[in-house]
Amino acid sequence: MELAIATEHFSNNVILGEGGFGQVYKGFIDGKLYAVKKLKNQPDEQTQATMEEEIRVISRVRHRNLVELIGYCIQGNNRLLVLEFLSNKSLKFHLHGSVGVVKQNENCYRFAKGLKYLHEDCKPTIIHRDIKADNIVLDENFEPKVTDFGLSLFFPENVTHISKSIKGTEVYVDPDCSGKVSYKSDVYSFGVVLLELITGKKPMIGDTTIVNWAKARIRPALEGDYKALVDSKLSQYDKEEMNRMIFCAAACLYKPLKSRPSMGQIIQILEAVVPLKHIWDENDHNYLNGN
Repeated sequence: MELAIATEHFSNNVILGEGGFGQVYKGFIDGKLYAVKKLKNQPDEQTQATMEEEIRVISRVRHRNLVELIGYCIQGNNRLLVLEFLSNKSLKFHLHGSVGVVKQNENCYRFAKGLKYLHEDCKPTIIHRDIKADNIVLDENFEPKVTDFGLSLFFPENVTHISKSIKGTEVYVDPDCSGKVSYKSDVYSFGVVLLELITGKKPMIGDTTIVNWAKARIRPALEGDYKALVDSKLSQYDKEEMNRMIFCAAACLYKPLKSRPSMGQIIQILEAVVPLKHIWDENDHNYLNGN
């Protein structure tokens, strides 16, 4: 009852977003604003299991670049999550909505740190499986946080992959995974988001994907010619930082799965801790040849 009152009885007037499993509403609880995720009415067994798994996963994680679970309610057919509210909406909204260009672009790849935490620092570690611009939300300082853990999986130690049916949003799904999910699946999806940040393009460009569209344009960019790749609306940006983002995107998307970098390696490149050649060198240009 308290959550129904907080969300004006789940009114469309306070809806923040909608996905395959339900809706997210804005709600005031004890004078503070939260995001309330409500599973759709009369959920089937699979949807119900997905919500319960999301609760299991998100209740285990604590990181500044991951959305925090405040509480949850499982009562009758009601399945509700109460999450921290982030005021600046999603990365997708700022990239492809009415606003257009993302402010403080240098902050927006920091959700990589949340992914590294999931992959390397949690016990057990976690694969998100649905990294996309719509699932990156921004706080009042444009600090990005990963949300929506409905498809996430705990990843056992000493295994290379988990055999699972392919889930997630098609453009962001690793074409090399073939039903074998690993950390590298999230790395590929991260690369797609990086391309969106770099280019300002939507995931689908006409009848092709942003990954295919960028393939012929990224080699000149790797050699310092950004004209055909970088968003023309980004009139001012740090060229060295942009260079690091381009190298990371190339390594995430065009290297074969086994050679793809980890999120820890990506962060080292983005923060200029190690040289660019550690994830992409001249020999890797061969991966850009052909279809």
